[in-house]
Amino acid sequence: MLQFEEIKDETMGDMNMEYIGDKEVPIPKSFILNYTDDELTEKFIPEMWGKLNEHEFGGDVENMDFIIYFDDLNKKSKIIVALYYSEDDSSVPEINKIAKHYRSLFEEFYNKNKPY
Repeated sequence: MLQFEEIKDETMGDMNMEYIGDKEVPIPKSFILNYTDDELTEKFIPEMWGKLNEHEFGGDVENMDFIIYFDDLNKKSKIIVALYYSEDDSSVPEINKIAKHYRSLFEEFYNKNKPY
């Protein structure tokens, strides 16, 4: 069963620029939603990952990535949802708005499409 663990703001504080060649490029602001699922087994991870990557979750996020792996020690799958916004975007929502919007979108989709 899918279990929400936490949401984190992964902004790097003052280190918001990186150099690519001779240009300064803003580092994206990111939010990380962490989940576990004790029913999602290793054999179903590729199927679930594929479904998540094919779905358009909408919203104002610039990029969204998913990481799913099986934690042998705890016998649970770990699901990480990473949401990226351009650091120079002044309209980046606060963490509570991110959690409210993307948590419900992700959890609804996941629960409808889980392979078990």
